[in-house]
Amino acid sequence: MLKEYFFWGGFIAVLVGIIVSLVKRRERARRWQDPPPAGMPIPPAADRREAGKPITGTPRLMCLGGSHHGHRFEIPPRGLAIGRARDNDLIIVDGRISAHHAWIGVVAGQVMLRDYQSLNGTFLNGDRESPVSEAVLINGDMVFFGGHAGDRYQLVVE
Repeated sequence: MLKEYFFWGGFIAVLVGIIVSLVKRRERARRWQDPPPAGMPIPPAADRREAGKPITGTPRLMCLGGSHHGHRFEIPPRGLAIGRARDNDLIIVDGRISAHHAWIGVVAGQVMLRDYQSLNGTFLNGDRESPVSEAVLINGDMVFFGGHAGDRYQLVVE
């Protein structure tokens, strides 16, 4: 009889864990689809041919979904270190984000994205199949750190 209580107790615990996991996954997917706050224009992704042209303006990362939703982060001359560790400029507290995940900065007049060999990768413009190790960003590019269910950012050059 005691064995049955342990069996059913364990079964219920596993079932509750599965339900909680599914609810959290659904919530993350819903947040991913949230529109940006009113008054925050989203520039369209530019033609990839602009990747060779130097930027003329101040590059910023605009968070469109996730823990920093609605915030803009200016990319300083030294660049913007991104990761979970406290010594980063942009700290994203998420298990899918490496301690030192990526860097975005201006190199030779172009905005560069460099992934620091993160475990879950950095993705560009919704391409879920190909994590990037290094890429030139253009105005309107979407960047996903650690997968597509968490924070998403857009490069805005103003």
